Amino acid sequence: MTKPFGALPPGRLAATLAALGAGGAELVVREGQTVTPAQPARLHDAARELTRHGLRLGVVTTDLTEAGGTADAILGACADLGVPLVRLGWWRYDATVGYQRILDRARRDLAGLAVLGRRHGVRLALQLHHGTIHPSAAHALRLTDELAIYLDPGNQAMEGSEQLAMSLDLLGDRLACVGVKNAAWRDGGLDWQPLADGGVVDWPEALRTLRERGYTGPLSLHAHYPTADPVADVGRDLAHLGRL
Repeated sequence: MTKPFGALPPGRLAATLAALGAGGAELVVREGQTVTPAQPARLHDAARELTRHGLRLGVVTTDLTEAGGTADAILGACADLGVPLVRLGWWRYDATVGYQRILDRARRDLAGLAVLGRRHGVRLALQLHHGTIHPSAAHALRLTDELAIYLDPGNQAMEGSEQLAMSLDLLGDRLACVGVKNAAWRDGGLDWQPLADGGVVDWPEALRTLRERGYTGPLSLHAHYPTADPVADVGRDLAHLGRL
């Protein structure tokens, strides 16, 4: 996931990922990143540079929550490039609004995005994310009958967790990607930390379970912890993941 590298030019980003030994990119389309929502055409520049460095543009991650003009432009660019998966935004839980009202809105929003995804021939995914109404496989499947699901045991641990085997049972062939990160308890709460330092998610066991269930899709390494040297820290985590 390219988030730690900020707004690097496409060529430098691709060269950095290649030097680290990554197989591809989960490219974040967000303000302050290599590609922003206002400049979806830069996806073509990023894809060209990734290809030139022998890397795959495997996932494009967005904050899209409605099927407007921005979504149309981003999904159109992804379709042109043959991007296999586009991750959508989040529908956060707010107790003052209430679960049912947020659920109803999310279902309407996702249905509109699904229509746009079908029009462009792009596969869309909803990520399991803490603080939302889709923190687990069970919750995510209440929102949509159509979209793929992006599993994330680290995010699930932040929320309280769901047994991985049960998540896989529920998701079946709708599982499209697995986010990889870890966290540890500090000062009464969970904080993100380098994957190489371990944490609350037992990744050796999680990877065994994924293999046993026949998962062959992408693993996307996330580095959400503070870092003064993202190249060194992501490289260390990537090497650790490779050993696992």
